[in-house]
Amino acid sequence: MFSTLTPMTSTQNGDTQPNASDADLEDAKTEQKFQSRAIPFLSAFNDIETHLRIVLEARRSDSFWWMVDRAVDKHLLSRRQGEVLKDYGNLRNAISHGRYNNGEPIAEPHPVVVKDIEMLRGLLIDPRSALSILQPTNVVSLSPDSPVTDALKVIREDGFAQIPIYEDNKFVQLLTTNTISRWVATDLADNNALDARTIADVLAMVKKIDQAVFLARDITAQEAVDALISPDKVGRLPHAAIVTENGERNQKPLRIITTSDLAILIDSLSLE
Repeated sequence: MFSTLTPMTSTQNGDTQPNASDADLEDAKTEQKFQSRAIPFLSAFNDIETHLRIVLEARRSDSFWWMVDRAVDKHLLSRRQGEVLKDYGNLRNAISHGRYNNGEPIAEPHPVVVKDIEMLRGLLIDPRSALSILQPTNVVSLSPDSPVTDALKVIREDGFAQIPIYEDNKFVQLLTTNTISRWVATDLADNNALDARTIADVLAMVKKIDQAVFLARDITAQEAVDALISPDKVGRLPHAAIVTENGERNQKPLRIITTSDLAILIDSLSLE
């Protein structure tokens, strides 16, 4: 009767133990590789789920998908990020159920997935403010009594397309290059001359599409993006967002966020 001997190796104390086969080593590497991806994925997912449950004051019976939808409604996540998180919720379930095929897990997080969910965790738990992402700029404001030439000088020399108008420290209107263009066209039509002398004369040309929204200094990047891309009840988008200390219209303007800033803010929120 023949027996098959397993190769042995000596330890430091003289004992012997079987050598691991190549298949065993490969299985160990595969399991370690899976665990190294699954552990950070599940850790990030659990952090996100816990954070949402606390911030949204969700009940234990509220589903993860429900919380994600509420987070999107409250501008904590973009709609795209919400859809990605729902997909990751399905992946979490597949991993947690522990289903295997021929000894190997059927669900394995891709490295990009792990990187994305860790980024989403950071965006949710420690979101960056819009002002920390955008370059600081000076805000030039004028009054209704200011000469029209002052506004033209600001546009020409500073390159600003929006100028907030204040009277006695109270916000009056947002003067835009669109408004000035309408004023020029209208004023030239009657006698081929520009008759307006003050900004108050030009403000008569302001239309609803030239409106601004007001945001607080600590507004997050996601909240700022949503404010600029969310139309009002009749479908109009704000022309710009004026940032003040607490988001109140009669406070000192700290920065104007325009549509040209959108690309920077959206890029800061984009997944790989």
